[in-house]
Amino acid sequence: MAASILTSESCGDLFDLLTQLNEATADTIKSLIGRDIAVTGGDTVRVPRDEFVSGLKGAYVVAQGDLEKDFAGRRLSVLVTVPDAIAMSGMLMMTPDDTIQQRRAAGVIEGEDAEAFGEVASVLFNGLGTVLRDEVPNIDVKFKEHGQLKPGGNPGTLLPEGKLVVQSFQLRVDEFPETKAFLVTDQVTAKTWNHGALADESESAAAEETTKVEDEGFDGIPAAPIRGVLAAFVALPEVYRILRQSCRRVGLELQRHGRHEIPNPAAHRDQVVLLDIPAGEDRQFDWCKRIKDFSTTTKVVLLIHHPSRNRVTQAFLSKADAIVGLPCQEQQLSQKLAAVLEKDEEPVPSDDD
Repeated sequence: MAASILTSESCGDLFDLLTQLNEATADTIKSLIGRDIAVTGGDTVRVPRDEFVSGLKGAYVVAQGDLEKDFAGRRLSVLVTVPDAIAMSGMLMMTPDDTIQQRRAAGVIEGEDAEAFGEVASVLFNGLGTVLRDEVPNIDVKFKEHGQLKPGGNPGTLLPEGKLVVQSFQLRVDEFPETKAFLVTDQVTAKTWNHGALADESESAAAEETTKVEDEGFDGIPAAPIRGVLAAFVALPEVYRILRQSCRRVGLELQRHGRHEIPNPAAHRDQVVLLDIPAGEDRQFDWCKRIKDFSTTTKVVLLIHHPSRNRVTQAFLSKADAIVGLPCQEQQLSQKLAAVLEKDEEPVPSDDD
């Protein structure tokens, strides 16, 4: 199968989400059937739909869910081998183990097994939906249908349209041998979940060249004396690049935190905290208010992507020390950071003044 392997360097947010979906797959099915389920993540690839189908090794059962809200019209699919689908269905119905073995060997899922797998798939997508709603703004997913798919067969509506993004994972149902399973969505959805473009190994050389150019620009900025620490909770890589340059210019030691980390107000006393707020996300406004209520000596800067009047109002109500609308130039961000530092360094009037 001719597929391009995606790299964790450019697809970190996507990989984080897919990992959580894999874990939800194992936990949900385990809770439902009362047997051990183990999932181990594999490669994530970008591949044309027909090439993916033609490259399957054996028959699969596909559980297909419809994405909803901002993602309406798109699909999310989970593929497991026919023997594994038979095993999970049988365990749900408390079928004797020797009967499950016989049906697995026959390799045909039909009748009560097919009906039971629909119940497994419905509960599975409830678990996947819980993860998606926690991690992606304005999204939901509902189980729609399931069906069988053989190598080179016609997937119909069981798989998303266009180029696919596929994560393979090793699935072990109870004590049966491990098999390869798949989590599949379309490329546009995957880009949205990644908050940016999807780069594969063939693009790494170009990415390295871009980094060299950016580093030359960074080195060309005079390094100001360090005046404090900036704790950055950044969602998008391009924001971090601009921020890195601004911190060098104004004299801040940059400490980067993960996208899914929540700021601990006590850990950032007397620091500058920068919160990156992509479109559709609001939780950072609550984080800002919590930080400011804990300590007035902690300064908070909000970077609001494509700001609206309502979101700027939210920023003011959250007591932010500075608000920056994105996109912006590095010099604009540097001016805002410098103003926050200068305000912090103003002498406090004494009673004798």
